[in-house]
Amino acid sequence: MSKRRAPLFVLSAALSVLLLIALFRRIDPGDYGRMLASVHLPSLLAYMAVNLAGAALRAWRYRILLRPVPVGWGEILTATLVRNAFVDLLPARIGALSYVYVLNDRLEKPFGDTASSFAVSFVFDFLTLAPFVLLAAWIVGFSAAGIPAAALIAAAAAFFIISALVAWKIAVLVRLGAGLLRSGMKKTAAARRPSVIRAFENLDRAAEALEKTRKRGAYPSVFLLSLLIRLAKYGSLFFLFFAVLRSQGISWEGMSFWKTVLGLTGAELTSALPVKGLAGFGTWESAWAAALQWMKFDPRLAVLSGLGIHLITNLFEYGLGLSALGHLAFRRKRDKIARIP
Repeated sequence: MSKRRAPLFVLSAALSVLLLIALFRRIDPGDYGRMLASVHLPSLLAYMAVNLAGAALRAWRYRILLRPVPVGWGEILTATLVRNAFVDLLPARIGALSYVYVLNDRLEKPFGDTASSFAVSFVFDFLTLAPFVLLAAWIVGFSAAGIPAAALIAAAAAFFIISALVAWKIAVLVRLGAGLLRSGMKKTAAARRPSVIRAFENLDRAAEALEKTRKRGAYPSVFLLSLLIRLAKYGSLFFLFFAVLRSQGISWEGMSFWKTVLGLTGAELTSALPVKGLAGFGTWESAWAAALQWMKFDPRLAVLSGLGIHLITNLFEYGLGLSALGHLAFRRKRDKIARIP
């Protein structure tokens, strides 16, 4: 770890420790252990199945965005599982860039097309957020959700419009950003470095790929898949929410899918913070518990469920990600052996 990043690591670790201590002081640690030991197995398996279905949908979306670059299902699923494991590991969701690294560096796909597919999918993930949040608040009831209706509708509409405009003009924005950077660095020695020159060339290729993606009419199918991906994400965690709380006396009748959507949205927004707990621990659970309590959910169960859900999702997705990395390592070793005369 570089000296420049060490303070951020220490701050993130301290934040995780402090928030987790605060959360565990609000519950009986024994209840937490018993809850994990009594997880409802059928609902846990349903979570895993829907989560994997969401990963397959995400991989399908990447394949559409990568066209005409040839990429096999095994390759794109590997990159997707690595991305899912790393996306929340680092602040501001920069762990999602592991997808670009795997495809470009390990699987030798063109950088421009890889970066283009990443950028478009990133924007469409945000584009589908507003409709779900607005629908959830409307079904739950704006007053029950503790949200002023007019303010939420205005914010959701603005968020959706901005995301749509970014998706439509993303190639222009990339070229504009690259142009501004070039102008700012024009008279500096860094502008003549080979690495900087290559970086600008890669930005140009990415902008070209982005423009081609928009022109070939891929956006409608990408938007539909993005809605299904988000639905799979919320659906899988709804099953997991029930799996951890069933032992606490919660029945299906006492569950609310749309309250889960609102609680999860609040927790997921913490992953975009520039500083958060290590792997989101502490910040994710705190935001989840706060969102559920805002909607009059039992405070103790809000904390217990947040701690349980985040631990299980991390273990599951890190396990899949490590398996994907192991597959990459095996493939790389096999290819090296195959090249030996």
